[in-house]
Amino acid sequence: MISQDNLIALLESLGFAKNKSLYSKTIGATSLSVDVSKQAVYYPESDGLVVNERQTCNFSANENFVVFECVHRLLDKGYKPEHIELEPKWKLGRGASGGRADILVKDNFGKPLLIIECKTAGTEFKKAWNKTLQDGDQLFSYAQQISETQFLCLYTSDYEHGSLTFQSHVIAHRDNDQYLAANPYFKTFRNVNDVKERFAVWGDTYKLDYRTKGIFEDNIRPYYIGKDKYSLSDLHPISASDQQKKYHEFATILRQHNVSGRENAFDKLVNLFLCKLVDEIKNPDDLKFYWKGVAYDSHFDLMDRLQQLYQAGMDKFLGESITYINQNDVNNALRFIRQNPDATQRAVWNLFIQQKFFTNNDFSFIDVHNENLFYQNADVLLKIIQMWQDIRLTNPNGHNQFLGDMFEGFLDQGIKQSEGQFFTPMPICRFILMSLPLESLARDNPTPPMAIDYACGAGHFLTELALQFHPLLEEHKPQANPAEYHKSMVGIEKEYRFSKVAKVSAFMYGQQGIQVCYGDGLVNSHEAFPDIRDGHFDLLVANPPYSVRGFLETLPEEERKAYSLIDAAPARKEAAMRKYL
Repeated sequence: MISQDNLIALLESLGFAKNKSLYSKTIGATSLSVDVSKQAVYYPESDGLVVNERQTCNFSANENFVVFECVHRLLDKGYKPEHIELEPKWKLGRGASGGRADILVKDNFGKPLLIIECKTAGTEFKKAWNKTLQDGDQLFSYAQQISETQFLCLYTSDYEHGSLTFQSHVIAHRDNDQYLAANPYFKTFRNVNDVKERFAVWGDTYKLDYRTKGIFEDNIRPYYIGKDKYSLSDLHPISASDQQKKYHEFATILRQHNVSGRENAFDKLVNLFLCKLVDEIKNPDDLKFYWKGVAYDSHFDLMDRLQQLYQAGMDKFLGESITYINQNDVNNALRFIRQNPDATQRAVWNLFIQQKFFTNNDFSFIDVHNENLFYQNADVLLKIIQMWQDIRLTNPNGHNQFLGDMFEGFLDQGIKQSEGQFFTPMPICRFILMSLPLESLARDNPTPPMAIDYACGAGHFLTELALQFHPLLEEHKPQANPAEYHKSMVGIEKEYRFSKVAKVSAFMYGQQGIQVCYGDGLVNSHEAFPDIRDGHFDLLVANPPYSVRGFLETLPEEERKAYSLIDAAPARKEAAMRKYL
């Protein structure tokens, strides 16, 4: 919390110069001053900044320091003092006695652009935000009095251990006509009469949508509120404290929307992780896995971006082709409608067949078979995307234990194991791998040893193998790149869902080079994975099922000839292992 106790330290960190008890700073053509002896704040009123009430110009409340820091941030950002007004006073609404907003920001034409309500960090900010979510609280009361305002913001800042941080929740207070076009029955901001109706539009039409970025970030220009473009610099790594919060948040969303299919929910979460991973790799400067807010985005555009990312991820990481039809495909099919209507009809019919018969909704937490259910699922999907969009999953520094542990937690809660699908627990994987001569392989092999798990399940043996190789390389080959060793580790998984789980798990541990093939480990040829061939591997790490009823019937006759089985379970397992060594 910013208070008198740390105010001077804050001023010094912001570059204010001291002259006796007066601290001043010039920002462009204007200036700010604080007299710590007189406990007074001096805003640039001579340059056009309007101060309607003097209560905010003293040290009587810690909230005043947040207002001061916010004004400094606005001026430093490039907002002109003549477009900033403190404590504009309006009647709050029907039956209310009145109230004052902290900061009103106008645009370059002098029209209301943004209302900012400041709160002290911690409890006060959380309490005010919870109240806003319940009934709109002060922000929507102020918006009712000046309905032209395009954005509302609840703001706080804190100064601890020499570091200044801020937090903002930004609400778009304007209608998105593209978003509204999807449903003519949506209520709009432009047609409300009172605070209750205004809050209902935010809640019912825009689903309490808000942004945590969009005003003060480095790549946001003044007077252009909201972000329509996000990059890796907007993301932060996950911390240990985030892990339990994410479990709880995910479970809460599922309960709120009566999503009872736990395994289906986990499967869709894995699909979203896959989308986010490929997004961070392919689009570091313009992320697609991001809800940009109702001022800039729609559910249809978001779903289209996810489908495109999923197609790219499945192709890149698992060698699987996913049907995805975008608007350009349709436009191209219709391009020659006049010159060649028959060819156009065939092209459109082909797209229709692909969309109707060759696609599945990979992001449906609930079954979607009509427009209403689409929007219900969109609400769930949007909340889960917002859980993860600010967190970076790819780790430029390699291993990320927090992400790996968190993913294991979701895996334990999300997969019901059955015949042929039992995962070897990590401690057992660790024990088995510690019994192998990994040190000599790391020390003596001139190249990374090739390793395979031909029934890899969730990839536990592979991720643990990579973890155990890391300290051995640091000791014996400090110049070696662990990523090259990851590329020599290959997993095969016959169950479609688990192949995705294994690949996502490798990413979560910072081992994205591990190859995961969706296929049958008993089959010799895997076109997209040329490394998988007989006699090519130095190390086999696997705990495959002893027997799954009818497994032999799934193999073509030619593939069966590669095996000679006897009626003894250990021998069967040994025969399968010899195939790769």
